[in-house]
Formats: sequence, C-alpha cells, structure tokens
Amino acid sequence: MIKYWVLYLLFAVVFVGVVRIVDRIHNDHLLMQTKDSVYLDNDKERAQFVSEIVHKYILKPDQSLSVSEDGLSPYIYGYADLNNNGSDEVFILMQNEEYCTEKGCQGFLFSHVQKKLAQWKNIYQPILVADESHNGWRDILVADDNKMYRLEYNTGHYLTDVNKAPEFNNHQQALVAVGLALDSQYYRNGGSNLALNYSQPIFDCQQCFLFSFNRYEESDKNYYLSVNTDDKTVMPYP
Repeated sequence: MIKYWVLYLLFAVVFVGVVRIVDRIHNDHLLMQTKDSVYLDNDKERAQFVSEIVHKYILKPDQSLSVSEDGLSPYIYGYADLNNNGSDEVFILMQNEEYCTEKGCQGFLFSHVQKKLAQWKNIYQPILVADESHNGWRDILVADDNKMYRLEYNTGHYLTDVNKAPEFNNHQQALVAVGLALDSQYYRNGGSNLALNYSQPIFDCQQCFLFSFNRYEESDKNYYLSVNTDDKTVMPYP
C-alpha cells in the first residue's frame, strides 16, 4: 500500500511540473503576442517604435531631428501587414531637408522586428497599399515626378528604383472620388474650393482619397474629407 502511495505522489509531482511548464510556455507565447500587438494597436507605442527605428537605423551618429519652423514633422509613418503574416510592416517617410531634395524625400520600409526591407529616394505622398499582390506581398503605390508608380515584390525584395516601376493610373477613381465629395452633405453645406490633398495617411487604401475645402463663411480655414470609392463613404478628416 505504501508503494502505491509513493508512486501516486511521484506521478502527481511530475504532472504538476509538466502543467506548470506548459502554462509558462503558453504565458510566454501570450506575452510575445501582447508585445507585438502593443506596437501595432497603441498609437503611443507605434510612435515610440518608429522613433527607435529612425534613431538606430536612419539617422547619422549624433544627429538629432527637430520640427521645422513651419511645423513640419521630421518624418511621418504608416503601418500595414503587407505579407499577411499577422505582423505589420512600417513605412517611414523622412521630411527634413537632409533627407529630401526638390524631387522628393527618402522612404524606408521596416519589418515588425526593425529589419530594413527597402529604401527609396525622391518619393512623396500619397503612399498607398495597392489591392494587387506579387509573391505574397501587397504592392506599394508611391508618387514621384508627378506620377504614381506601383512597387512590386519580386526576387525577395521590393523594387527600389521607382523609374523602373510600372505607372499606376487612378484618374478614373479620382473622378469618382470628386463626385462623391461634391455630393456629400459636408460639402453641400456651404463648401467651396474642393481640391485633392496628397497628405493622406501613409499606407492608406488604393481607393482612398483626401480632399481639402473651405466654407463660404470661413474662406481662410481648411476642412478635410476622406473619401473611399470602394464603399462610397465620405467622412470628415481627421
């Protein structure tokens, strides 16, 4: 009888130990998921994550950044899961003069573990996520030389020479967006001077457009409308 109790006790100890190990592995996995989701779901953590990338991998040693006299941020960014693996990539567009020319600015694409995936020169907004994909990665639409280009993912990386990329023509969708904006209650209520605005969020959707407009009684103040030609929605921005 004593022997059976000893065996039972030994089995119980082993079982509890296994349960604790499994539980710890499970909790560690949840912690990793939580850590990833913090960067992707919390605006403050997203900003901190991008700031770390900029200072570690983009700026020169001892270089600092400051907001320009006209209030322009030294960089802007956007997140999107380009390869559908559950983790967002981040696109950073520099805006200070050291990283810009009259033709555009430098852009960088990093993974969720801060690995640099691509770098471009002389690009500017809008920078959008396309509907189409190549080799499991969504195409990226960027502006350069007053045209839009489609950056495809081939042979393990995105095309970085924009001049070799195919042009992307969204003129027809832009006309649809104009019509939706003009017909919206926000613009019909005293709106004027509707104009496309290219400072829409980075990694906005392919069918997304941003417009600025004035009101007759406030001609010196700008208002903004976000238009999605896919679901036909028009909303004030931001």
